[in-house]
Amino acid sequence: MRENSENMKNIKISFLKTFVLFFFLTLPSTLYPLPSLFAEVKLTPVADVSLLGGKYYLDSDAATFQGRFDAFVSPVIKFSDSHELVPVYSGNYSGTQDIQELAGGGVLTRQRQTHTFSLKHVYTRDFDKYKPRVSYSKALIKETKDETWGKGLFDYATFSMGFEAEQERPHGTFTESYDYYKVAYPNYSTLLSQSQSVFNDTTTFNELSTNAGENPMDNISHRLGFTYAWFPEPLNMKAGYDFTYRGYGDQAVAARPVTGQSPFKSGKRAEIMQNFSLKANRALKPLYLSVGARLGWLSSNQGSYDSTRNEYMEDYYSYMEIVLSPAMGLVLKNGTQFNFGLDWRRLCYLGRLKQDAAGNYGSSEINQTFWLTSISVRYPVFNRFFARAAYNYQISGSNMRYEDNYRYNYRANTYLMGLEWEF
Repeated sequence: MRENSENMKNIKISFLKTFVLFFFLTLPSTLYPLPSLFAEVKLTPVADVSLLGGKYYLDSDAATFQGRFDAFVSPVIKFSDSHELVPVYSGNYSGTQDIQELAGGGVLTRQRQTHTFSLKHVYTRDFDKYKPRVSYSKALIKETKDETWGKGLFDYATFSMGFEAEQERPHGTFTESYDYYKVAYPNYSTLLSQSQSVFNDTTTFNELSTNAGENPMDNISHRLGFTYAWFPEPLNMKAGYDFTYRGYGDQAVAARPVTGQSPFKSGKRAEIMQNFSLKANRALKPLYLSVGARLGWLSSNQGSYDSTRNEYMEDYYSYMEIVLSPAMGLVLKNGTQFNFGLDWRRLCYLGRLKQDAAGNYGSSEINQTFWLTSISVRYPVFNRFFARAAYNYQISGSNMRYEDNYRYNYRANTYLMGLEWEF
Protein backbone atom coordinates (compact mmCIF):
# COMPACT_ATOMS: atom_id res chain seq x y z
CA MET A 1 0.00 0.00 0.00
CA ARG A 2 2.80 2.42 0.96
CA GLU A 3 4.67 1.56 -2.26
CA ASN A 4 1.58 2.32 -4.38
CA SER A 5 1.13 5.61 -2.56
CA GLU A 6 4.75 6.57 -3.22
CA ASN A 7 4.37 5.63 -6.90
CA MET A 8 1.26 7.80 -7.23
CA LYS A 9 3.07 10.68 -5.54
CA ASN A 10 6.00 10.36 -7.96
CA ILE A 11 3.64 10.24 -10.96
CA LYS A 12 1.87 13.42 -9.80
CA ILE A 13 5.16 15.26 -9.29
CA SER A 14 6.42 14.13 -12.72
CA PHE A 15 3.23 15.33 -14.38
CA LEU A 16 3.44 18.62 -12.53
CA LYS A 17 7.04 19.18 -13.59
CA THR A 18 6.17 18.42 -17.22
CA PHE A 19 3.31 20.90 -17.19
CA VAL A 20 5.37 23.64 -15.58
CA LEU A 21 8.32 22.97 -17.91
CA PHE A 22 6.00 23.56 -20.87
CA PHE A 23 4.76 26.79 -19.26
CA PHE A 24 8.24 28.18 -18.67
CA LEU A 25 9.58 27.22 -22.09
CA THR A 26 7.42 30.02 -23.47
CA LEU A 27 9.14 32.60 -21.24
CA PRO A 28 12.48 34.41 -21.76
CA SER A 29 15.30 32.16 -20.58
CA THR A 30 17.31 35.14 -19.31
CA LEU A 31 14.56 35.99 -16.84
CA TYR A 32 13.65 32.42 -15.90
CA PRO A 33 16.71 30.13 -15.82
CA LEU A 34 15.53 26.52 -16.03
CA PRO A 35 18.43 24.34 -14.82
CA SER A 36 17.86 24.97 -11.10
CA LEU A 37 14.12 25.61 -11.33
CA PHE A 38 12.98 22.07 -10.54
CA ALA A 39 15.43 21.21 -7.78
CA GLU A 40 12.65 21.02 -5.20
CA VAL A 41 8.92 21.41 -5.76
CA LYS A 42 6.74 22.24 -2.78
CA LEU A 43 2.95 22.15 -3.04
CA THR A 44 0.94 24.18 -0.52
CA PRO A 45 -2.83 23.81 -1.01
CA VAL A 46 -5.02 26.66 0.22
CA ALA A 47 -8.81 26.43 0.31
CA ASP A 48 -11.77 28.26 1.80
CA VAL A 49 -15.31 26.97 1.31
CA SER A 50 -18.49 28.34 2.88
CA LEU A 51 -22.12 27.28 2.68
CA LEU A 52 -24.63 29.79 4.00
CA GLY A 53 -28.37 30.25 3.98
CA GLY A 54 -30.42 33.37 4.46
CA LYS A 55 -33.02 35.87 3.32
CA TYR A 56 -33.05 39.10 1.34
CA TYR A 57 -35.46 41.94 2.08
CA LEU A 58 -36.17 44.72 -0.42
CA ASP A 59 -38.27 47.55 1.00
CA SER A 60 -39.59 45.12 3.68
CA ASP A 61 -40.65 42.54 1.08
CA ALA A 62 -38.97 39.23 1.95
CA ALA A 63 -37.78 36.69 -0.58
CA THR A 64 -37.83 32.97 0.18
CA PHE A 65 -35.00 31.44 2.23
CA GLN A 66 -32.12 30.76 -0.16
CA GLY A 67 -28.53 29.56 -0.08
CA ARG A 68 -25.13 30.98 -0.89
CA PHE A 69 -22.00 29.00 -1.72
CA ASP A 70 -18.45 30.37 -1.99
CA ALA A 71 -15.30 28.44 -2.84
CA PHE A 72 -11.65 29.41 -3.19
CA VAL A 73 -9.00 26.80 -4.06
CA SER A 74 -5.34 27.54 -4.76
CA PRO A 75 -2.61 24.87 -4.76
CA VAL A 76 0.42 27.19 -4.52
CA ILE A 77 3.40 25.54 -6.25
CA LYS A 78 6.81 26.71 -5.03
CA PHE A 79 9.83 25.66 -7.07
CA SER A 80 12.42 27.73 -5.26
CA ASP A 81 12.80 30.96 -3.34
CA SER A 82 12.59 32.74 -6.70
CA HIS A 83 9.73 30.99 -8.50
CA GLU A 84 6.13 30.28 -7.54
CA LEU A 85 3.12 29.30 -9.62
CA VAL A 86 -0.31 30.19 -8.25
CA PRO A 87 -3.32 28.58 -9.96
CA VAL A 88 -6.65 29.69 -8.48
CA TYR A 89 -10.26 28.64 -8.81
CA SER A 90 -12.92 30.79 -7.19
CA GLY A 91 -16.63 30.18 -7.48
CA ASN A 92 -19.78 31.68 -6.07
CA TYR A 93 -23.49 30.91 -6.13
CA SER A 94 -26.05 33.27 -4.64
CA GLY A 95 -29.70 32.29 -4.45
CA THR A 96 -30.72 35.45 -2.63
CA GLN A 97 -32.10 38.45 -4.49
CA ASP A 98 -29.85 41.45 -4.90
CA ILE A 99 -29.70 44.73 -6.79
CA GLN A 100 -26.70 44.74 -9.12
CA GLU A 101 -25.40 47.59 -11.24
CA LEU A 102 -25.84 46.29 -14.78
CA ALA A 103 -25.92 48.19 -18.08
CA GLY A 104 -25.74 51.53 -16.29
CA GLY A 105 -28.43 51.06 -13.64
CA GLY A 106 -29.61 49.02 -10.67
CA VAL A 107 -31.21 45.72 -11.79
CA LEU A 108 -32.90 43.30 -9.38
CA THR A 109 -31.41 39.83 -9.89
CA ARG A 110 -32.80 36.56 -8.50
CA GLN A 111 -29.83 34.18 -8.70
CA ARG A 112 -26.19 34.48 -9.74
CA GLN A 113 -23.21 32.22 -10.14
CA THR A 114 -19.64 33.03 -11.16
CA HIS A 115 -16.64 30.81 -11.90
CA THR A 116 -13.10 32.13 -12.29
CA PHE A 117 -9.89 30.31 -13.23
CA SER A 118 -6.60 32.17 -13.01
CA LEU A 119 -2.89 31.45 -13.18
CA LYS A 120 -0.11 33.68 -11.86
CA HIS A 121 3.64 33.23 -11.84
CA VAL A 122 5.70 35.04 -9.18
CA TYR A 123 9.37 35.59 -9.90
CA THR A 124 11.36 37.08 -7.01
CA ARG A 125 14.75 38.69 -7.47
CA ASP A 126 16.26 40.26 -4.36
CA PHE A 127 13.61 42.78 -3.25
CA ASP A 128 11.72 42.87 -6.56
CA LYS A 129 8.85 40.70 -7.76
CA TYR A 130 7.43 40.16 -11.26
CA LYS A 131 3.98 38.61 -11.70
CA PRO A 132 2.57 37.70 -15.14
CA ARG A 133 -1.04 36.49 -14.90
CA VAL A 134 -3.99 35.27 -16.95
CA SER A 135 -7.60 34.49 -16.04
CA TYR A 136 -11.01 33.55 -17.41
CA SER A 137 -14.35 33.97 -15.67
CA LYS A 138 -17.97 33.22 -16.47
CA ALA A 139 -20.93 34.90 -14.80
CA LEU A 140 -24.50 33.61 -15.10
CA ILE A 141 -27.35 35.84 -13.93
CA LYS A 142 -31.07 35.12 -13.52
CA GLU A 143 -33.50 38.02 -13.38
CA THR A 144 -36.60 35.80 -13.10
CA LYS A 145 -37.30 32.46 -11.46
CA ASP A 146 -38.23 30.70 -14.70
CA GLU A 147 -35.05 31.72 -16.55
CA THR A 148 -32.69 28.94 -17.63
CA TRP A 149 -29.03 29.02 -16.60
CA GLY A 150 -26.95 30.20 -19.53
CA LYS A 151 -29.82 32.14 -21.13
CA GLY A 152 -29.71 35.26 -18.95
CA LEU A 153 -29.68 38.62 -20.71
CA PHE A 154 -26.74 39.85 -18.61
CA ASP A 155 -24.61 36.67 -18.66
CA TYR A 156 -21.03 37.57 -19.49
CA ALA A 157 -17.56 36.08 -19.86
CA THR A 158 -14.28 37.86 -19.13
CA PHE A 159 -10.81 37.01 -20.37
CA SER A 160 -7.92 38.96 -18.90
CA MET A 161 -4.15 38.92 -18.84
CA GLY A 162 -1.66 41.26 -17.27
CA PHE A 163 1.62 41.88 -15.55
CA GLU A 164 2.58 43.32 -12.17
CA ALA A 165 5.96 44.54 -10.93
CA GLU A 166 6.73 45.20 -7.27
CA GLN A 167 9.78 46.90 -5.76
CA GLU A 168 10.32 46.75 -2.00
CA ARG A 169 12.49 49.54 -0.62
CA PRO A 170 13.40 50.70 2.91
CA HIS A 171 10.94 53.60 2.76
CA GLY A 172 8.07 51.68 1.12
CA THR A 173 6.88 49.39 -1.67
CA PHE A 174 6.05 50.45 -5.24
CA THR A 175 3.70 48.43 -7.46
CA GLU A 176 2.95 48.94 -11.15
CA SER A 177 0.49 46.86 -13.17
CA TYR A 178 -1.09 46.54 -16.59
CA ASP A 179 -4.18 44.45 -17.37
CA TYR A 180 -6.10 43.70 -20.56
CA TYR A 181 -9.77 42.71 -20.28
CA LYS A 182 -12.16 41.40 -22.91
CA VAL A 183 -15.81 41.12 -21.84
CA ALA A 184 -18.50 39.43 -23.94
CA TYR A 185 -22.27 39.27 -23.37
CA PRO A 186 -23.39 36.30 -25.51
CA ASN A 187 -27.14 36.82 -24.98
CA TYR A 188 -27.27 40.62 -25.17
CA SER A 189 -27.85 41.99 -28.66
CA THR A 190 -29.79 44.90 -30.08
CA LEU A 191 -33.43 44.28 -30.95
CA LEU A 192 -32.95 46.40 -34.07
CA SER A 193 -30.34 43.99 -35.42
CA GLN A 194 -32.94 41.19 -35.23
CA SER A 195 -35.94 43.12 -36.58
CA GLN A 196 -35.45 43.59 -40.30
CA SER A 197 -38.48 41.42 -41.08
CA VAL A 198 -40.68 43.72 -38.94
CA PHE A 199 -40.11 46.72 -41.24
CA ASN A 200 -42.09 46.83 -44.49
CA ASP A 201 -40.12 49.90 -45.57
CA THR A 202 -36.51 48.91 -46.31
CA THR A 203 -35.46 52.57 -46.47
CA THR A 204 -36.75 53.17 -42.93
CA PHE A 205 -34.96 50.10 -41.61
CA ASN A 206 -31.68 51.08 -43.25
CA GLU A 207 -32.00 54.59 -41.83
CA LEU A 208 -32.57 53.32 -38.29
CA SER A 209 -30.01 50.50 -38.39
CA THR A 210 -27.06 52.43 -39.85
CA ASN A 211 -24.18 52.19 -37.35
CA ALA A 212 -26.51 50.49 -34.83
CA GLY A 213 -24.29 47.46 -34.16
CA GLU A 214 -25.36 44.06 -32.85
CA ASN A 215 -23.44 43.38 -29.62
CA PRO A 216 -23.44 46.74 -27.82
CA MET A 217 -22.32 45.50 -24.40
CA ASP A 218 -19.13 43.71 -25.52
CA ASN A 219 -16.07 45.72 -24.58
CA ILE A 220 -12.29 45.71 -24.28
CA SER A 221 -10.39 47.50 -21.50
CA HIS A 222 -6.79 48.46 -20.83
CA ARG A 223 -5.95 49.29 -17.21
CA LEU A 224 -2.81 50.82 -15.70
CA GLY A 225 -2.40 50.80 -11.93
CA PHE A 226 0.12 52.33 -9.54
CA THR A 227 0.31 51.93 -5.75
CA TYR A 228 2.72 52.96 -3.04
CA ALA A 229 2.66 51.39 0.44
CA TRP A 230 4.60 52.79 3.38
CA PHE A 231 4.63 52.16 7.12
CA PRO A 232 4.78 55.24 9.36
CA GLU A 233 4.46 53.74 12.84
CA PRO A 234 1.92 52.78 14.04
CA LEU A 235 0.10 52.92 10.69
CA ASN A 236 0.21 50.98 7.43
CA MET A 237 -0.59 53.29 4.53
CA LYS A 238 -1.35 52.66 0.87
CA ALA A 239 -2.04 55.19 -1.88
CA GLY A 240 -3.11 54.23 -5.39
CA TYR A 241 -4.06 55.51 -8.80
CA ASP A 242 -5.50 53.58 -11.73
CA PHE A 243 -6.43 54.55 -15.25
CA THR A 244 -8.74 52.48 -17.49
CA TYR A 245 -9.64 52.96 -21.14
CA ARG A 246 -12.68 50.95 -22.23
CA GLY A 247 -13.93 50.67 -25.79
CA TYR A 248 -17.24 49.25 -27.03
CA GLY A 249 -16.41 48.12 -30.55
CA ASP A 250 -20.01 47.43 -31.59
CA GLN A 251 -21.90 50.19 -29.74
CA ALA A 252 -22.41 53.37 -31.75
CA VAL A 253 -22.76 56.74 -30.06
CA ALA A 254 -26.35 57.98 -29.92
CA ALA A 255 -26.91 61.09 -32.02
CA ARG A 256 -29.21 64.03 -31.50
CA PRO A 257 -32.30 63.15 -33.61
CA VAL A 258 -32.47 64.68 -37.07
CA THR A 259 -35.27 63.69 -39.49
CA GLY A 260 -34.06 61.44 -42.28
CA GLN A 261 -30.77 60.58 -40.58
CA SER A 262 -29.58 57.61 -38.53
CA PRO A 263 -30.07 57.93 -34.76
CA PHE A 264 -26.48 56.76 -34.36
CA LYS A 265 -23.17 58.46 -35.10
CA SER A 266 -20.35 56.67 -36.88
CA GLY A 267 -18.14 56.80 -33.77
CA LYS A 268 -18.14 54.08 -31.09
CA ARG A 269 -18.67 54.37 -27.36
CA ALA A 270 -15.48 54.86 -25.38
CA GLU A 271 -14.85 55.58 -21.71
CA ILE A 272 -12.00 56.71 -19.50
CA MET A 273 -12.12 55.82 -15.82
CA GLN A 274 -9.75 57.13 -13.16
CA ASN A 275 -9.55 56.34 -9.45
CA PHE A 276 -7.48 57.86 -6.65
CA SER A 277 -7.44 55.87 -3.41
CA LEU A 278 -5.94 56.08 0.07
CA LYS A 279 -6.13 53.52 2.87
CA ALA A 280 -4.77 53.39 6.43
CA ASN A 281 -4.59 50.38 8.77
CA ARG A 282 -3.65 50.14 12.42
CA ALA A 283 -3.36 47.08 14.66
CA LEU A 284 -4.25 47.50 18.35
CA LYS A 285 -4.41 43.79 19.14
CA PRO A 286 -6.94 42.29 19.46
CA LEU A 287 -8.49 45.26 17.63
CA TYR A 288 -7.80 46.07 13.96
CA LEU A 289 -8.86 49.40 12.48
CA SER A 290 -8.89 50.62 8.89
CA VAL A 291 -10.30 53.46 6.83
CA GLY A 292 -10.29 53.85 3.08
CA ALA A 293 -11.22 56.66 0.70
CA ARG A 294 -11.61 56.73 -3.08
CA LEU A 295 -12.32 59.43 -5.62
CA GLY A 296 -13.48 58.18 -9.01
CA TRP A 297 -14.32 59.81 -12.32
CA LEU A 298 -15.76 58.21 -15.45
CA SER A 299 -15.92 60.11 -18.73
CA SER A 300 -18.07 58.60 -21.50
CA ASN A 301 -18.90 59.89 -24.97
CA GLN A 302 -22.19 57.96 -25.04
CA GLY A 303 -25.44 59.91 -25.05
CA SER A 304 -29.06 58.81 -24.72
CA TYR A 305 -32.29 59.77 -26.48
CA ASP A 306 -35.68 59.25 -24.83
CA SER A 307 -38.05 59.13 -27.81
CA THR A 308 -41.19 59.08 -25.62
CA ARG A 309 -40.35 62.53 -24.21
CA ASN A 310 -38.14 63.85 -27.02
CA GLU A 311 -35.19 64.36 -24.65
CA TYR A 312 -31.55 63.96 -25.73
CA MET A 313 -28.77 63.82 -23.11
CA GLU A 314 -25.04 63.91 -23.76
CA ASP A 315 -22.56 62.31 -21.31
CA TYR A 316 -25.32 59.99 -20.14
CA TYR A 317 -22.92 57.55 -18.43
CA SER A 318 -20.34 60.05 -17.11
CA TYR A 319 -20.16 60.49 -13.32
CA MET A 320 -18.08 61.51 -10.33
CA GLU A 321 -17.89 59.23 -7.30
CA ILE A 322 -16.69 59.55 -3.71
CA VAL A 323 -16.35 56.51 -1.40
CA LEU A 324 -15.47 56.31 2.31
CA SER A 325 -15.01 52.91 3.99
CA PRO A 326 -14.17 52.68 7.71
CA ALA A 327 -13.94 49.17 9.19
CA MET A 328 -13.13 47.48 12.49
CA GLY A 329 -12.19 43.90 13.35
CA LEU A 330 -11.82 42.06 16.65
CA VAL A 331 -9.91 38.76 16.92
CA LEU A 332 -10.10 36.85 20.21
CA LYS A 333 -7.58 34.30 21.47
CA ASN A 334 -9.91 31.37 20.77
CA GLY A 335 -10.10 32.37 17.08
CA THR A 336 -13.46 34.12 17.21
CA GLN A 337 -13.65 37.06 14.80
CA PHE A 338 -16.01 40.04 14.77
CA ASN A 339 -16.06 42.47 11.84
CA PHE A 340 -17.92 45.70 11.28
CA GLY A 341 -17.80 47.79 8.11
CA LEU A 342 -19.46 50.94 6.85
CA ASP A 343 -19.39 52.06 3.22
CA TRP A 344 -20.63 55.46 2.14
CA ARG A 345 -20.78 56.20 -1.56
CA ARG A 346 -21.91 59.33 -3.40
CA LEU A 347 -22.53 59.11 -7.15
CA CYS A 348 -23.15 62.27 -9.21
CA TYR A 349 -24.04 61.85 -12.88
CA LEU A 350 -22.75 64.58 -15.16
CA GLY A 351 -25.28 64.34 -17.97
CA ARG A 352 -28.16 62.11 -16.83
CA LEU A 353 -31.15 64.28 -15.92
CA LYS A 354 -33.45 63.50 -13.02
CA GLN A 355 -37.14 62.70 -13.56
CA ASP A 356 -40.24 62.90 -11.41
CA ALA A 357 -42.44 59.87 -10.73
CA ALA A 358 -44.34 60.44 -14.00
CA GLY A 359 -41.13 60.55 -16.02
CA ASN A 360 -40.96 64.29 -16.66
CA TYR A 361 -37.41 65.60 -16.84
CA GLY A 362 -35.98 68.24 -14.54
CA SER A 363 -33.09 70.62 -15.13
CA SER A 364 -30.54 69.04 -12.75
CA GLU A 365 -28.57 65.78 -12.98
CA ILE A 366 -29.17 62.61 -10.99
CA ASN A 367 -27.31 62.04 -7.75
CA GLN A 368 -27.41 58.87 -5.69
CA THR A 369 -26.14 58.11 -2.17
CA PHE A 370 -25.48 54.60 -0.84
CA TRP A 371 -25.03 53.50 2.78
CA LEU A 372 -23.93 49.91 3.39
CA THR A 373 -23.51 48.51 6.90
CA SER A 374 -21.91 45.06 7.26
CA ILE A 375 -21.62 42.98 10.43
CA SER A 376 -20.16 39.46 10.57
CA VAL A 377 -18.95 36.96 13.14
CA ARG A 378 -16.94 33.75 12.75
CA TYR A 379 -16.63 31.19 15.57
CA PRO A 380 -14.38 28.08 15.52
CA VAL A 381 -16.48 24.93 15.87
CA PHE A 382 -14.18 21.99 15.17
CA ASN A 383 -10.70 21.69 13.70
CA ARG A 384 -10.89 23.85 10.53
CA PHE A 385 -14.66 24.37 10.59
CA PHE A 386 -16.22 27.68 11.60
CA ALA A 387 -19.77 28.82 12.25
CA ARG A 388 -20.37 32.08 10.40
CA ALA A 389 -23.11 34.70 10.37
CA ALA A 390 -23.38 37.96 8.43
CA TYR A 391 -25.84 40.83 8.18
CA ASN A 392 -25.86 43.61 5.57
CA TYR A 393 -28.11 46.65 5.45
CA GLN A 394 -28.09 49.01 2.47
CA ILE A 395 -29.91 52.28 1.81
CA SER A 396 -29.96 53.94 -1.59
CA GLY A 397 -31.41 57.43 -1.89
CA SER A 398 -31.64 59.60 -4.99
CA ASN A 399 -33.33 62.68 -6.44
CA MET A 400 -34.46 60.38 -9.29
CA ARG A 401 -38.10 59.35 -8.88
CA TYR A 402 -38.81 57.55 -12.16
CA GLU A 403 -37.95 53.87 -11.69
CA ASP A 404 -39.61 51.95 -14.52
CA ASN A 405 -36.17 50.99 -15.89
CA TYR A 406 -33.78 50.95 -12.88
CA ARG A 407 -34.02 51.17 -9.10
CA TYR A 408 -32.56 54.32 -7.53
CA ASN A 409 -34.35 54.46 -4.15
CA TYR A 410 -34.58 51.40 -1.95
CA ARG A 411 -33.74 49.78 1.37
CA ALA A 412 -32.34 46.27 1.35
CA ASN A 413 -31.01 43.95 4.02
CA THR A 414 -29.64 40.42 3.97
CA TYR A 415 -28.83 37.94 6.71
CA LEU A 416 -26.80 34.78 6.16
CA MET A 417 -25.81 31.91 8.49
CA GLY A 418 -23.86 28.73 7.91
CA LEU A 419 -20.54 26.92 7.97
CA GLU A 420 -17.09 27.73 6.62
CA TRP A 421 -14.19 25.35 6.05
CA GLU A 422 -10.66 26.69 5.82
CA PHE A 423 -7.56 24.75 4.80
